[in-house]
Amino acid sequence: MNYKELIRLICFMLVIVIFTSMMPLQAYASASDIAGYWAEDVITQWIEKGLVSGYSDGTFRPQNYITRAEFMSLVNNALKFTEETEIDYIDVSGDSWYAKAVKIAKAAGYINGYQDGTVRPDAPITREEAATIITKITNLSLNEKAIEGFKDKDQIKWSKGYIGAVTTAKYMVGFPDGTFKPLNNITRGEAIYALNNIISKEEVKLIAKQDFFGITYIQVVWNKGVKPLSVKANGKDLTYDEKEGKWKGTSLELNIGDTVEIAVLENGAESKATVVVEDILDN
Repeated sequence: MNYKELIRLICFMLVIVIFTSMMPLQAYASASDIAGYWAEDVITQWIEKGLVSGYSDGTFRPQNYITRAEFMSLVNNALKFTEETEIDYIDVSGDSWYAKAVKIAKAAGYINGYQDGTVRPDAPITREEAATIITKITNLSLNEKAIEGFKDKDQIKWSKGYIGAVTTAKYMVGFPDGTFKPLNNITRGEAIYALNNIISKEEVKLIAKQDFFGITYIQVVWNKGVKPLSVKANGKDLTYDEKEGKWKGTSLELNIGDTVEIAVLENGAESKATVVVEDILDN
């Protein structure tokens, strides 16, 4: 083999290596194990926005539990927290992947650590702990009375006000059996869904009037201060009401609690938000 042939072979091998290394990135964007999952739309949107990533095998594993450090990272990404502060937790080394996330979490004021000087970054985070963090980052008022409707309210001890706050705001909800399960570890899917409720509420709200015939009227409230050029709900165009300053539409075959993708064209760029339909009486 002469010198030119050797160079050609090296170049060819480099192309193969580069192409192969790109394959997993394409797999992450779709996640092979979320089809049909109840939070599929939200997870897909987060992956596309770069707010969360899957695993090297192309899966997302939405039912896996999430650690405290992973939850901090999600919160920081979703709320765009970037300011850092010094930390001295005895279980966070400076070269750990989550050191920066913990520094940001402490600076944002939603993490303080434990009395023994730890922050337990590798421990799974429970639903009541997640509710506490969400209450803090959204500045909600504590609401202990709101937990009275849960069948397992006796399991809710120190976190009553926090759980009441997030469920009233509909950032988190209970289970179909009427429980909240505060001591259960929160899953990756549940965590992303709850945080998505926060960021979508900040930008857009979709409320509806529901009667015997189902939803007969919906309106989209866009909170960015700039009127979008067009708004679509589930692919159907909505009409702008100049008098009320809201986007409206009917006959979208929706129910209260449904997840809807809102597409907004603003300044030539389309952005999407996944929101939950709320009852117009709640607003």
